Amino acid sequence: KGTAMEVTPLTTFSSPKLRVGVLKAQPSVGWIELNRPDVSNAFDAQLWEEFPKAVMAMDEAASTIGVRVVVVCGAGKNFCAGIDVGYLSSMLEEVNKVACPGRMRERFRRHILTLQDAYSSLERCRVPVIAAVHGACIGGGVDLITACDLRMCSADAAFCVKEVDLSITADIGTLQRLPAIVGHGAAADLALTARTIRSDEALRMGLVTQVVPGGRTELLAAAASLAGMLAAKSPLALAGTKRVLLHTRDHPAVQKGLEYVATWNSAQLVSDDLQESVAALMARRAPRFSKL
Repeated sequence: KGTAMEVTPLTTFSSPKLRVGVLKAQPSVGWIELNRPDVSNAFDAQLWEEFPKAVMAMDEAASTIGVRVVVVCGAGKNFCAGIDVGYLSSMLEEVNKVACPGRMRERFRRHILTLQDAYSSLERCRVPVIAAVHGACIGGGVDLITACDLRMCSADAAFCVKEVDLSITADIGTLQRLPAIVGHGAAADLALTARTIRSDEALRMGLVTQVVPGGRTELLAAAASLAGMLAAKSPLALAGTKRVLLHTRDHPAVQKGLEYVATWNSAQLVSDDLQESVAALMARRAPRFSKL
Protein backbone atom coordinates (compact mmCIF):
# COMPACT_ATOMS: atom_id res chain seq x y z
CA LYS A 1 0.00 0.00 0.00
CA GLY A 2 1.02 3.64 0.11
CA THR A 3 0.25 6.90 -1.60
CA ALA A 4 0.66 6.75 -5.37
CA MET A 5 3.23 9.02 -6.98
CA GLU A 6 1.70 11.68 -9.24
CA VAL A 7 2.46 10.60 -12.79
CA THR A 8 1.70 12.31 -16.09
CA PRO A 9 0.90 9.49 -18.57
CA LEU A 10 2.93 9.14 -21.75
CA THR A 11 0.93 10.00 -24.85
CA THR A 12 2.80 7.33 -26.82
CA PHE A 13 1.89 4.31 -24.67
CA SER A 14 -0.95 3.09 -22.49
CA SER A 15 -1.93 -0.20 -20.86
CA PRO A 16 -4.31 -1.16 -18.04
CA LYS A 17 -1.63 -3.43 -16.62
CA LEU A 18 1.10 -0.79 -16.50
CA ARG A 19 1.19 2.80 -15.27
CA VAL A 20 3.66 4.53 -17.57
CA GLY A 21 4.58 8.20 -17.57
CA VAL A 22 6.77 10.85 -16.00
CA LEU A 23 6.66 12.27 -12.50
CA LYS A 24 4.68 15.50 -12.41
CA ALA A 25 7.15 16.98 -9.96
CA GLN A 26 10.18 15.72 -11.94
CA PRO A 27 9.29 15.33 -15.64
CA SER A 28 12.78 14.07 -16.46
CA VAL A 29 12.06 10.96 -14.35
CA GLY A 30 10.19 8.18 -16.15
CA TRP A 31 7.90 5.85 -14.22
CA ILE A 32 6.89 2.27 -15.07
CA GLU A 33 4.61 0.70 -12.46
CA LEU A 34 3.45 -2.91 -12.73
CA ASN A 35 -0.30 -2.73 -12.21
CA ARG A 36 -1.72 -6.18 -11.45
CA PRO A 37 -1.81 -5.81 -7.65
CA ASP A 38 -4.45 -8.52 -7.11
CA VAL A 39 -1.99 -11.16 -8.35
CA SER A 40 1.18 -9.52 -6.97
CA ASN A 41 2.00 -8.14 -10.43
CA ALA A 42 2.59 -11.58 -11.94
CA PHE A 43 3.32 -11.46 -15.68
CA ASP A 44 0.58 -12.79 -17.94
CA ALA A 45 0.63 -12.88 -21.76
CA GLN A 46 -0.41 -9.24 -22.12
CA LEU A 47 2.14 -7.96 -19.61
CA TRP A 48 4.97 -9.92 -21.25
CA GLU A 49 4.02 -8.29 -24.55
CA GLU A 50 3.51 -4.75 -23.27
CA PHE A 51 6.34 -4.38 -20.76
CA PRO A 52 9.14 -4.12 -23.37
CA LYS A 53 6.99 -1.70 -25.38
CA ALA A 54 6.71 0.50 -22.28
CA VAL A 55 10.49 0.39 -21.78
CA MET A 56 11.13 1.32 -25.40
CA ALA A 57 8.58 4.13 -25.13
CA MET A 58 10.72 5.50 -22.30
CA ASP A 59 13.82 5.17 -24.47
CA GLU A 60 12.10 7.24 -27.17
CA ALA A 61 10.98 9.75 -24.52
CA ALA A 62 14.65 10.38 -23.72
CA SER A 63 14.93 12.12 -27.09
CA THR A 64 11.46 13.65 -27.33
CA ILE A 65 10.58 14.94 -23.85
CA GLY A 66 13.87 14.65 -21.99
CA VAL A 67 13.44 11.54 -19.80
CA ARG A 68 16.86 10.83 -18.25
CA VAL A 69 16.21 7.98 -15.81
CA VAL A 70 13.42 5.42 -15.31
CA VAL A 71 12.03 3.91 -12.10
CA VAL A 72 10.37 0.46 -12.25
CA CYS A 73 8.11 -0.38 -9.30
CA GLY A 74 5.00 -2.38 -8.46
CA ALA A 75 1.48 -1.53 -7.30
CA GLY A 76 -0.11 -3.17 -4.27
CA LYS A 77 1.42 -5.35 -1.58
CA ASN A 78 4.28 -6.90 -3.58
CA PHE A 79 6.72 -5.88 -6.30
CA CYS A 80 6.39 -8.95 -8.54
CA ALA A 81 5.52 -12.63 -8.11
CA GLY A 82 7.15 -13.59 -11.42
CA ILE A 83 5.35 -15.46 -14.16
CA ASP A 84 1.58 -15.89 -13.86
CA VAL A 85 0.89 -19.58 -13.11
CA GLY A 86 -2.21 -19.60 -15.28
CA TYR A 87 -0.22 -18.18 -18.19
CA LEU A 88 2.54 -20.76 -17.67
CA SER A 89 0.01 -23.58 -17.71
CA SER A 90 -1.74 -22.37 -20.87
CA MET A 91 1.61 -21.79 -22.59
CA LEU A 92 2.74 -25.37 -21.90
CA GLU A 93 -0.62 -26.70 -23.02
CA GLU A 94 -0.38 -24.78 -26.30
CA VAL A 95 3.18 -25.95 -26.97
CA ASN A 96 2.27 -29.57 -26.27
CA LYS A 97 -0.37 -29.45 -29.02
CA VAL A 98 2.44 -29.59 -31.58
CA ALA A 99 2.74 -33.23 -32.63
CA CYS A 100 6.32 -33.18 -33.90
CA PRO A 101 8.79 -33.20 -30.97
CA GLY A 102 11.34 -31.17 -32.90
CA ARG A 103 8.85 -28.50 -33.92
CA MET A 104 7.40 -28.43 -30.42
CA ARG A 105 10.84 -27.71 -28.94
CA GLU A 106 11.63 -25.15 -31.64
CA ARG A 107 8.42 -23.28 -30.82
CA PHE A 108 9.11 -23.47 -27.09
CA ARG A 109 12.64 -22.14 -27.61
CA ARG A 110 11.32 -19.15 -29.56
CA HIS A 111 8.84 -18.48 -26.76
CA ILE A 112 11.60 -18.50 -24.12
CA LEU A 113 13.67 -16.12 -26.25
CA THR A 114 10.69 -13.74 -26.46
CA LEU A 115 10.32 -13.69 -22.67
CA GLN A 116 14.05 -13.12 -22.26
CA ASP A 117 13.89 -10.21 -24.67
CA ALA A 118 11.14 -8.54 -22.63
CA TYR A 119 13.53 -8.01 -19.73
CA SER A 120 16.61 -7.43 -21.91
CA SER A 121 14.79 -4.32 -23.13
CA LEU A 122 15.79 -2.76 -19.78
CA GLU A 123 19.44 -3.06 -20.79
CA ARG A 124 18.78 -1.78 -24.32
CA CYS A 125 17.06 1.31 -22.90
CA ARG A 126 19.63 4.11 -23.15
CA VAL A 127 18.80 5.74 -19.82
CA PRO A 128 19.57 4.20 -16.39
CA VAL A 129 16.78 2.10 -14.87
CA ILE A 130 16.21 1.89 -11.10
CA ALA A 131 14.29 -1.07 -9.66
CA ALA A 132 12.36 -0.08 -6.51
CA VAL A 133 11.35 -3.30 -4.74
CA HIS A 134 8.85 -3.64 -1.90
CA GLY A 135 7.26 -6.79 -0.51
CA ALA A 136 7.92 -10.00 -2.41
CA CYS A 137 10.18 -10.25 -5.46
CA ILE A 138 10.00 -13.85 -6.64
CA GLY A 139 11.22 -15.83 -9.65
CA GLY A 140 10.66 -13.69 -12.71
CA GLY A 141 10.69 -10.64 -10.45
CA VAL A 142 14.37 -11.34 -9.76
CA ASP A 143 14.94 -11.81 -13.51
CA LEU A 144 13.47 -8.32 -13.99
CA ILE A 145 15.51 -6.49 -11.37
CA THR A 146 18.82 -8.06 -12.38
CA ALA A 147 18.33 -6.44 -15.82
CA CYS A 148 18.04 -3.00 -14.16
CA ASP A 149 21.04 -0.78 -13.54
CA LEU A 150 20.36 0.01 -9.88
CA ARG A 151 18.29 -1.84 -7.27
CA MET A 152 16.91 -0.48 -4.02
CA CYS A 153 14.27 -1.88 -1.68
CA SER A 154 12.11 -1.21 1.34
CA ALA A 155 12.85 -2.83 4.69
CA ASP A 156 9.98 -5.28 4.15
CA ALA A 157 11.31 -6.62 0.85
CA ALA A 158 12.04 -10.31 0.31
CA PHE A 159 13.73 -12.01 -2.65
CA CYS A 160 13.59 -15.58 -3.92
CA VAL A 161 15.01 -17.29 -7.01
CA LYS A 162 12.15 -19.77 -6.92
CA GLU A 163 12.50 -21.70 -10.17
CA VAL A 164 14.33 -24.80 -8.90
CA ASP A 165 11.45 -25.50 -6.49
CA LEU A 166 9.15 -25.59 -9.52
CA SER A 167 11.48 -28.04 -11.31
CA ILE A 168 12.61 -25.28 -13.67
CA THR A 169 16.09 -24.04 -14.53
CA ALA A 170 15.73 -20.25 -14.40
CA ASP A 171 15.86 -19.13 -18.03
CA ILE A 172 14.84 -15.45 -18.24
CA GLY A 173 18.14 -13.89 -17.16
CA THR A 174 18.83 -14.43 -13.45
CA LEU A 175 21.49 -17.13 -13.95
CA GLN A 176 23.26 -14.93 -16.49
CA ARG A 177 23.07 -11.60 -14.64
CA LEU A 178 22.97 -12.39 -10.93
CA PRO A 179 26.56 -13.76 -10.65
CA ALA A 180 27.90 -10.43 -11.94
CA ILE A 181 25.91 -8.62 -9.23
CA VAL A 182 26.44 -10.77 -6.12
CA GLY A 183 29.25 -13.12 -7.17
CA HIS A 184 29.13 -16.72 -8.37
CA GLY A 185 28.97 -18.31 -4.93
CA ALA A 186 26.09 -16.18 -3.64
CA ALA A 187 24.21 -16.60 -6.91
CA ALA A 188 24.61 -20.38 -6.71
CA ASP A 189 23.35 -20.32 -3.11
CA LEU A 190 20.20 -18.41 -4.04
CA ALA A 191 19.49 -20.33 -7.25
CA LEU A 192 20.14 -23.85 -5.92
CA THR A 193 18.43 -23.50 -2.53
CA ALA A 194 15.54 -21.25 -3.64
CA ARG A 195 15.69 -19.77 -0.16
CA THR A 196 14.11 -16.42 0.62
CA ILE A 197 16.39 -13.59 1.71
CA ARG A 198 15.30 -10.41 3.45
CA SER A 199 16.37 -6.86 2.72
CA ASP A 200 19.32 -6.86 5.14
CA GLU A 201 20.92 -9.90 3.51
CA ALA A 202 20.16 -8.54 0.03
CA LEU A 203 22.09 -5.41 1.00
CA ARG A 204 25.03 -7.34 2.44
CA MET A 205 25.46 -9.44 -0.69
CA GLY A 206 25.05 -6.46 -3.03
CA LEU A 207 21.76 -7.45 -4.67
CA VAL A 208 20.51 -4.01 -3.63
CA THR A 209 22.58 -0.94 -2.87
CA GLN A 210 20.10 0.75 -0.56
CA VAL A 211 17.46 -0.37 1.96
CA VAL A 212 14.89 2.31 2.74
CA PRO A 213 13.34 2.21 6.23
CA GLY A 214 9.58 1.81 6.08
CA GLY A 215 7.38 0.45 3.31
CA ARG A 216 6.31 1.24 -0.23
CA THR A 217 5.56 4.93 0.35
CA GLU A 218 9.01 5.65 1.76
CA LEU A 219 10.67 3.52 -0.91
CA LEU A 220 9.05 5.31 -3.83
CA ALA A 221 9.94 8.70 -2.37
CA ALA A 222 13.56 7.58 -2.03
CA ALA A 223 13.57 6.16 -5.57
CA ALA A 224 12.22 9.44 -6.94
CA SER A 225 14.92 11.32 -5.03
CA LEU A 226 17.70 9.09 -6.40
CA ALA A 227 16.26 9.36 -9.90
CA GLY A 228 16.14 13.13 -9.60
CA MET A 229 19.78 13.21 -8.58
CA LEU A 230 20.75 11.14 -11.64
CA ALA A 231 18.52 13.20 -13.93
CA ALA A 232 20.54 16.32 -13.12
CA LYS A 233 23.58 14.79 -14.80
CA SER A 234 24.55 14.79 -18.47
CA PRO A 235 22.29 12.38 -20.40
CA LEU A 236 25.15 11.56 -22.76
CA ALA A 237 27.41 10.69 -19.83
CA LEU A 238 24.69 8.56 -18.19
CA ALA A 239 23.97 6.67 -21.42
CA GLY A 240 27.66 6.14 -22.10
CA THR A 241 28.40 4.98 -18.55
CA LYS A 242 25.52 2.49 -18.69
CA ARG A 243 26.62 1.11 -22.04
CA VAL A 244 30.29 0.78 -21.06
CA LEU A 245 29.41 -0.92 -17.75
CA LEU A 246 27.27 -3.48 -19.58
CA HIS A 247 29.99 -3.99 -22.20
CA THR A 248 32.56 -4.51 -19.45
CA ARG A 249 30.31 -7.05 -17.71
CA ASP A 250 29.85 -9.02 -20.92
CA HIS A 251 33.46 -8.58 -22.14
CA PRO A 252 35.47 -8.82 -18.92
CA ALA A 253 38.96 -8.57 -20.43
CA VAL A 254 40.37 -5.30 -19.09
CA GLN A 255 42.30 -4.35 -22.22
CA LYS A 256 39.31 -4.87 -24.50
CA GLY A 257 37.19 -2.87 -22.06
CA LEU A 258 39.68 -0.01 -22.12
CA GLU A 259 39.73 -0.07 -25.92
CA TYR A 260 35.92 -0.04 -26.00
CA VAL A 261 35.59 2.98 -23.72
CA ALA A 262 38.32 4.78 -25.68
CA THR A 263 36.32 4.22 -28.88
CA TRP A 264 33.09 5.31 -27.17
CA ASN A 265 34.55 8.50 -25.75
CA SER A 266 36.34 9.41 -28.96
CA ALA A 267 32.86 9.67 -30.45
CA GLN A 268 30.93 11.06 -27.47
CA LEU A 269 33.21 12.96 -25.08
CA VAL A 270 33.48 16.24 -26.98
CA SER A 271 29.93 17.52 -26.63
CA ASP A 272 27.73 20.41 -25.65
CA ASP A 273 27.15 18.57 -22.36
CA LEU A 274 30.85 18.67 -21.53
CA GLN A 275 31.06 22.39 -22.32
CA GLU A 276 27.96 23.07 -20.23
CA SER A 277 29.34 21.07 -17.29
CA VAL A 278 32.57 23.06 -17.32
CA ALA A 279 30.73 26.38 -17.71
CA ALA A 280 28.33 25.55 -14.87
CA LEU A 281 31.21 24.48 -12.61
CA MET A 282 33.06 27.73 -13.25
CA ALA A 283 29.89 29.79 -12.73
CA ARG A 284 28.92 27.78 -9.64
CA ARG A 285 25.47 27.03 -11.00
CA ALA A 286 23.47 23.92 -11.88
CA PRO A 287 24.14 22.69 -15.42
CA ARG A 288 21.35 22.89 -18.03
CA PHE A 289 21.45 19.99 -20.48
CA SER A 290 19.52 19.42 -23.71
CA LYS A 291 17.37 16.35 -24.39
CA LEU A 292 19.12 13.13 -25.32
